[in-house]
Amino acid sequence: MIDRMAAGRKGPVAIAVSGGSDSVALLLCAHDWASRAGRDLLILTVDHGLRPEAAEEAASVVERAAALSHKSRLLTWEGGAPSQAQAREARHRLLAEAAKDAGSELLLLGHTRTDVEETMLMRLARPTTLTASVGPQPVSVSPVWPEGRGLLIGRPLLGLRRPEIMASLSAAGESWISDPSNESGAYERVRIRRLVRGLDEARLHRIAARAMMLRALEDARLAALVGRRVEVDPSGLMSVDLQGCKAPQLLMRRFLALLLQAASGGSRAAPAASVDTLALDVASAGPTSRVTLGGAWIQRRGAELLIGRDPGEARLEWRGGVWDGRYVQGACSLDRPDLPFLVRECVPDAPWKEIVSQRLSVWADALHFGAELGSELAGDYQTPRLSPAQT
Repeated sequence: MIDRMAAGRKGPVAIAVSGGSDSVALLLCAHDWASRAGRDLLILTVDHGLRPEAAEEAASVVERAAALSHKSRLLTWEGGAPSQAQAREARHRLLAEAAKDAGSELLLLGHTRTDVEETMLMRLARPTTLTASVGPQPVSVSPVWPEGRGLLIGRPLLGLRRPEIMASLSAAGESWISDPSNESGAYERVRIRRLVRGLDEARLHRIAARAMMLRALEDARLAALVGRRVEVDPSGLMSVDLQGCKAPQLLMRRFLALLLQAASGGSRAAPAASVDTLALDVASAGPTSRVTLGGAWIQRRGAELLIGRDPGEARLEWRGGVWDGRYVQGACSLDRPDLPFLVRECVPDAPWKEIVSQRLSVWADALHFGAELGSELAGDYQTPRLSPAQT
């Protein structure tokens, strides 16, 4: 799995390691793979400072990496006590920046099949669809932009369940860190984990596998929509061909959400309810006038949907060599009056090259690759087990 994820990706393969059982198993699997493949690893660990033991645990990961002769970086986050969503975003931002500094194009995370099943149950407790309840995916783009530009996230342990991983590590004499927050009933995931213990295990595996297969099919269709129906001109304006498009409503909703996020140049999706409304509007040959949503402007022109940037939310400055998450420096320097209206007020103050098309291309590739791996994993849900060689 790691071999397929790393194929064609430059630099060392970065691995996020917390010291817990899943990430230790990932480290050992990757170490075994790197020895055979002749690739370098970069071990990244984050001292989040949320528990007194955090610094010591992060230091132990660095020592473990050194014992395996791999380079490592201890990343320190000083953001205080955030929500879980804020902590996740901050962690991804640190990991993406560190991977990028090292020239890595692949970051491996230690999510497992157990995470997929727990996540599915958590999401199904809210209004959602079965395919939307499936996560995380075998591969995905980095959730932080533009810091994660060009960085693929890989999860090679999604075919394995946590109890099997722990049993294999114990049999191999390996130790890991147990985070006490993983036992606290204050967290929804922990409550779900306790609920799972009372469920029919085999039935849960079957349902999760079928949901993964449906998600893979949907992701493949979404990748095709992004790859075939969207064009981006040098100004960064998106043009979406809707002629003969028969995408189901749920798929169209995901398609539009992805395009709006790319047009915004940011990491956050537009509100789901508003995207639902837009998808219904598009299905009815709308919108009939220009719409502002999620940092983007949307305008219908016949069978074509034009998507640009809402100037009211644009970040008109260079940050880390990127303008508003949509341009890098290049050769394009059209006069402002010659630019399409939907992007006219948001272009850089120096010659540029749009990177919206690059972002969409990477997104489509990740969806397609993830669908391929996801369908394989869904069909193999009964057999995953760490081999002695992997531990």
